[in-house]
Amino acid sequence: MRSAPLVLVFVIGIAAIALSVGRWLAQSRRRRRQRSIYQRQLERAVADGVLTPEEVAQLEQLRAEGMLSDAEVRMAALAVYRRALAAAMADSRVTEDEDATLRRMRELLGLEEEDLAGDAAHVRRMRLLARIERGELPIVDTPIELPAGEAAHWVVQATLCERIAYSARPPAEPTNLLFETHGTEPFSAAGPRSPLGSASSVLPVDLGVLVVGARASRFRGAKSDLVIPHARLRRLALFRDGLRFDLSDPIASRYFLLADPELSAAVLLLASRRARAQPPTSAKRAGA
Repeated sequence: MRSAPLVLVFVIGIAAIALSVGRWLAQSRRRRRQRSIYQRQLERAVADGVLTPEEVAQLEQLRAEGMLSDAEVRMAALAVYRRALAAAMADSRVTEDEDATLRRMRELLGLEEEDLAGDAAHVRRMRLLARIERGELPIVDTPIELPAGEAAHWVVQATLCERIAYSARPPAEPTNLLFETHGTEPFSAAGPRSPLGSASSVLPVDLGVLVVGARASRFRGAKSDLVIPHARLRRLALFRDGLRFDLSDPIASRYFLLADPELSAAVLLLASRRARAQPPTSAKRAGA
């Protein structure tokens, strides 16, 4: 009989806890819903690059109604910007319009460099792609010695591969995107691409570094030391994880697995086109 009051107290305690948890869950769902509404409205408001006083007032009202904190508002702004950044970089090409839109969006959202610290790598990549789109090649340090007057535009870890010779019918080439060095079409990584590393037609043979210079690309590995003049590069094939250099005079192909094939291809395509446009005797640095 004495245990009955204890049981009752226990049951009441459990009920109180359940009620408290239920209220907390309901409030949490409500705040998530309010954050979602605020974020959608914010995204619509900045989409046209203009934030009108009416849109500011509406956003402030949504913030007050949802009792959103400064941190939650900042998270919503970052989420909106990240979606726009991902959309712009989906094809590994950032046009001048996309670059201007992203810059304007950062201003409208009130985002500073410290807000984007977690996205630093993506932001750097976006800015580099935008520079390449404008025809500006980066100048980087290189771990290997280059000829006098030769600038290094890109350095990336690379694995040299060789195509396997088959006595019977060779397997089909993995799906790739092709870019002609004598063409003018802009670089874009949009489209189906197969991984090169898992293809049965190529075999990794050497690990090293690939340096894209102004007049030639150089691979320095443990066993190999290759120089590929851009004047010989007639076509570039972009795979999901690597590149194929199609050469002329004599006709040949070089395969490389790369840590960043998209950016490598964008830099190489611009550098090779510039080298082709220069007189053969010119020693000027492309992009200098």
